[in-house]
Amino acid sequence: MLDCKTADDAIKILLELDYGDGDENISALGFEALLSRELVKTYDIVLSMVPEQAYFEFLLYPNDYHNVKTLLKAEFLGIGANELLIDAGTIPADALTDMVRNRDWLSMREDMAHGIQDALEVYAATQDPQEVDLILDKACYSDMSLLAAELGREFISAYLALKIDVINLITFIRAKEMNKPRDFFAKVFIEEGNIPDKVFLGGYDEPAEQFAEKLAIYGLRDVLLEGANMIRETGRFTALEKLCDNFLLASLEDAKYIASGIEPLIAYLTAKESEIKTVRIIMAGKLAGISNELIRERLRSTYV
Repeated sequence: MLDCKTADDAIKILLELDYGDGDENISALGFEALLSRELVKTYDIVLSMVPEQAYFEFLLYPNDYHNVKTLLKAEFLGIGANELLIDAGTIPADALTDMVRNRDWLSMREDMAHGIQDALEVYAATQDPQEVDLILDKACYSDMSLLAAELGREFISAYLALKIDVINLITFIRAKEMNKPRDFFAKVFIEEGNIPDKVFLGGYDEPAEQFAEKLAIYGLRDVLLEGANMIRETGRFTALEKLCDNFLLASLEDAKYIASGIEPLIAYLTAKESEIKTVRIIMAGKLAGISNELIRERLRSTYV
């Protein structure tokens, strides 16, 4: 895809690889719809093969919350949201649309209902859509962690805690780069990870190299050191996000060698989401006229 001369040529490669429904007639400008259909198809295939779908629902929660964010922002702007919704969550997109529109809190999971109510209150006071994202992200991972605890599977809990650590690290560095006060990070910190908030807050005024030593016992020291160097060299924050995504994917490598169980399937679904993110980076870059070299810098590792 990266070596294609045009974005339309890159789309043809996806269609040849059976992305979407198999009978697509789509231009490069419609690639987001194609990627959404591929995500839905992948989850449908995997979930149709397993007897206990509950073990995979925590992976679907972010799609539910993506839809909630989309619906709320569309409501704020007075526009439609149907084309931007992903029907790959635990709640059908149409049903969730009705819940949000009618403020039907009783039909939602508790964390989701509270998150939406908090987001509406904060937006009414600030008119800041970023605040909506931050509140709903916290609600999403609280929701996911609650389900993981109920399922009682160490693999799920360990991966989710690591993912939350990575999100907190990215938020921590981004907040510092934007000169946000310590109180801002304390407000957006997600509690369900391995690294407690006191570690981040205690190192808020430290240089990245010094703070990185505190992350050694959590396995994130080298990620932060390399990411901080790349941010200084390039001025682009996306370098750290790429390293963190690669770190998370690498943490699932051993799941390939488990003969049976939920682990290989969870790893596969996570890898497929990473693949779709990589495709999105390539397509968006080509449509924006970004050079192949710069696009390549942003590409994530692959699982296979």
